[in-house]
Amino acid sequence: MNRQLSALLLTVLFFVAPLAGCFGDEEKESVVAADSLQIDFVNPEDAIMRSGEFHDFTLEGKGNAITTDSDVLIFINGTYVESHSVIVEDNTVFGQLLTTPYTSEVNIEFMSDDGQTQSVSVPITEGTPIVNGEEWFEKIDFITSVCTDTTKCGGYVNRWMGAGNGFYERAAEYFKGHFEGLGYETHLLRVTDHGNLAQPESLNVIAWKQGRNDNCVQGMGGHMDIAPPGGPPGGGTYEGAYDNTAGTVAMMLYARAFADLTFECDTFLALWSSEEEGLRGSNAFANNNCDYCLPQDKELEFYINMDMMGMSWPAHKSNGDPFPYHAWSGPDEDPEVQDVEITSVLEHVHFDILNAPRDLRIDGTYGAGCDQHWDEHADLVFDVHEDTFGRSDHVTFRNLGAQTIFHLGAYDADYSAYHSPSDTLDNMVAEVGGQEELERSMEFVMWAAMLEFIIADQTPEIRNMNA
Repeated sequence: MNRQLSALLLTVLFFVAPLAGCFGDEEKESVVAADSLQIDFVNPEDAIMRSGEFHDFTLEGKGNAITTDSDVLIFINGTYVESHSVIVEDNTVFGQLLTTPYTSEVNIEFMSDDGQTQSVSVPITEGTPIVNGEEWFEKIDFITSVCTDTTKCGGYVNRWMGAGNGFYERAAEYFKGHFEGLGYETHLLRVTDHGNLAQPESLNVIAWKQGRNDNCVQGMGGHMDIAPPGGPPGGGTYEGAYDNTAGTVAMMLYARAFADLTFECDTFLALWSSEEEGLRGSNAFANNNCDYCLPQDKELEFYINMDMMGMSWPAHKSNGDPFPYHAWSGPDEDPEVQDVEITSVLEHVHFDILNAPRDLRIDGTYGAGCDQHWDEHADLVFDVHEDTFGRSDHVTFRNLGAQTIFHLGAYDADYSAYHSPSDTLDNMVAEVGGQEELERSMEFVMWAAMLEFIIADQTPEIRNMNA
């Protein structure tokens, strides 16, 4: 039974359940969910769910069903269940439940095969989220720190693209090893346009995960190169903590979170090069024919981009204002209407699942923002909507018809350290008022993008605009 039919059946059952007592003379016994449902191999009322973590469940009895709220995700065979409902078709369903770090209560609606229902409240406590700010900080601190003991610091700095930069080559091998260690088919994609192998135009890390549908492809990425010395507007950087070691580390954490999931389409997780030189890395991947480049015979459905992460809500600037939070979907062909279905996913994740504030504004305006709607968004903290904004690797895939989401923190006047020697992890910590604040900000945006990907994968309406 497909998921649409399952959802329809559950809807009908919930509708007719209150009428069950109107027919027949025999009084039914009250339903007990614990007779059929277990979480982590105990009765639901005895389970303790940890926020941000996966928990196993079993549901027994043909025709029995459960439904969850939007911030409690159901997975069957490693795949997100879009309807948040599961019905037993044979004897037993085995699955997993995933809460967010922001889930405050877990309520599960159980329905028996005869239409009786019971609401089950499961205790929840603080957990270790599958992607979290503390691990992100430890990883970026390791990557950006330089010392003589390579077990304590990696020193993967000076990642300028081109001229046979040994620092960049060393870092690319390190990132490649991370993805390979998690089981991904991983390649270094080197493309040269001038015939000199010592001066590559691009050197990307591409990690592939096979989907169940061989006709489509989707992806997620961020650029791992940093602004070279003398580059505008700030003169270049050696650490590139914000732009874009932050997004690079987020991709490393996603790779681990996605390792045991099953996606609908073939999926690439990428670290791009040469973004600072004009999106050369992502263009090389998208527009060349090679064994691990973007397949030309499959529909490219969507792409999510992570660039300049962490200097955003809920972190605050020294003047007390929250940093702006930008997330733009596209393409936005008509600013008066919604053009793409991925916008609905973007808004659902932020405002329905993560409960972000919709209309939080500052007394004043931010220094930079979107292209199409800045007049009404200039003082809005959560700048989340469709827009044409470019300036990063999502443009490569948007130009090919993919629906895209671009996550971006503060920039220009709101955080001018990027592309400068001041773009360091220490400076990020100082600007947001401490390590814990930076971790909180990164954790929020990482969860937003991760949930967008998981949900978009199971949203059939998200198709290539040229399909």
